[in-house]
Amino acid sequence: MLVLALDTATPASTAALVEVTADGLVGVAERRTVDPRAHGEKLAPEIEGALAEAGVRPADLGAIVAGLGPGPYTGLRVGLATAASMGQALGIPTYGVCSLDGLGRAAGPGRVLVATDARRREVYFATYLDGVRVLGPDVARPADVAAGIVRAGTATTSRARNRRATEAAALAESEILEAATALAGADAARVAAALARAEADNLIGQATARDDGVDVTGREPVVRESNVHGLVDRAAGEGALKYGEIFGVPVEEHLLYPPGAALVALAADRIRAAAPSEALTPLYLRRPDAVEPAGRKPVLT
Repeated sequence: MLVLALDTATPASTAALVEVTADGLVGVAERRTVDPRAHGEKLAPEIEGALAEAGVRPADLGAIVAGLGPGPYTGLRVGLATAASMGQALGIPTYGVCSLDGLGRAAGPGRVLVATDARRREVYFATYLDGVRVLGPDVARPADVAAGIVRAGTATTSRARNRRATEAAALAESEILEAATALAGADAARVAAALARAEADNLIGQATARDDGVDVTGREPVVRESNVHGLVDRAAGEGALKYGEIFGVPVEEHLLYPPGAALVALAADRIRAAAPSEALTPLYLRRPDAVEPAGRKPVLT
């Protein structure tokens, strides 16, 4: 089946044709233009050029895959509106994938940070382990990405140990209170309660050892460095290249924008299963710069 992949979540607009077979993918053609102000002007000619290069017509397409972002509002909606309208006109299904996932999959093995330029001195980012997303997508200042990764690691790796520590603390407190009440009555129990709380803090404090640099207590991590060295092995995306000095890890400079084949690969199972068409819901992650007008202003004559 011939599949068209579209992505306008970054400064690049991409149109690619990929043949999806029963056991793999074959890249057919890809056109890309890097111009953050020209998605609307460039995408249609790119689609036309890719089809012409492959010697096929729109009617030969079997499905469309679109990058959902995250990305800036204006550029992102160009790709999604084009994909949705083409899918409806041709009567073929449309599938959405996170644009960052395309970069993460293409980056391959290891721990990878994918960051694209979110403007306003921020990045859209996610982290991947062997091509599979483990954190994100999210938006933050480059200097805050490291803290975000550590916080997310705390929540995902420490849940079991936190629960055990909390249960042990609760048991210790209840045992001390019960024993004190039996021996000396309510007044002594109140005194023992203070000791119980101290014991609880001690038990929970025993879980403050760090596993791979992640605080397993669930408490707010202290991140003194703004770079992500030690948290990931390398980075990809034009945001990673732009803020490479802050991130402090090697950047895959050949992998700045989501490849069309990687986007199709993420939707390949749905395509082969002939899954129903999906609504293409954009991942904006933040409100657009434009704001709704307030109440009507009085006009003095």
